Order: sequence, then structure tokens, then C-alpha cells
Amino acid sequence: MRSIVLIAPALLTFAFLSCNQPEKATSQFDIEKAKLEIESRLRDYENAMASGDKAVFGNLYAEDAEIFHNGRPSTIGRQAILEVFDGWVKDSVIGAYTTTGLWGNEEMLVEQGTGYFAHAAGKWKSSGKYLLVWKKVNGEWQIYRDTWFSDPPTEE
Repeated sequence: MRSIVLIAPALLTFAFLSCNQPEKATSQFDIEKAKLEIESRLRDYENAMASGDKAVFGNLYAEDAEIFHNGRPSTIGRQAILEVFDGWVKDSVIGAYTTTGLWGNEEMLVEQGTGYFAHAAGKWKSSGKYLLVWKKVNGEWQIYRDTWFSDPPTEE
């Protein structure tokens, strides 16, 4: 009897606390919606390259973004990335990109894709594959990490 007197208050307290817990929000992440948003951002990227729109291009990258280059140091931060973009504009670089895979959650996505860079006058072209890490910043997907892997040159 004495053990029932000790256990009963504990059980009642547990039951009371369990009933008063706020419900956890259970939102399902919609990867298909995210893919459409990323594809829209890629079109923004292509259009900014073609038009030389530095403001649009800059807003595609997070403040703390980093581009990993092959054989040279990384470019770190939005301002430094904009300097790279300035070089592309001077060289009339254009590009097109296609998402081939997308994984992640509502905070970060990893995108795998293919694409090309080219001189607008057709002087050269580089095709390849890329990985982008996208980060949700103030409700918008921004590029957090960027890397490009060139395909071997082909004879044309």
C-alpha cells in the first residue's frame, strides 16, 4: 500500500506533464518544390552571366560563400566572388546548367549538375559537372559552396 501511495503521485505528475507538452510542428520538406526553386535560381545565374548583372549575381551567393577551384586557392566571401564575376563579364562568359540530382532539407541542399561555360563569341568552351551547396537565407536559397569539375577537352 505504501508503494502505491508513492508511485501514484509520480504517475499523475507524468501524465499531467505529458498532456501539456506543446505539439511539435511536423512539416514535410517538399524536395520537388525546392528543385523548382533551385532551377529558377540557376536561370537567374545564367541570365546574370549573360547580362553582366552584378547585383543579381551577388545575391545568388551567401555572404560566407566559398568557391573551390581546381589547382588554385578558394575564393571566399561574396565580395571576392563578385571580383571573379567581373572577370567573366569582361571576358563575355556565358553558361548553362542542368540539375541532375538534389538532396537535403529545408535548411541546406546539395545539387549535382552538368553544364558549360563558354565565351560569347565562341572562342572556347568548357563543359563539366558541378556540386553546389545551397543554404536557405532569409527565405531564399543562396549558394554556400560551389565547385566545378571540367570534362577532358574534346577535339571539335
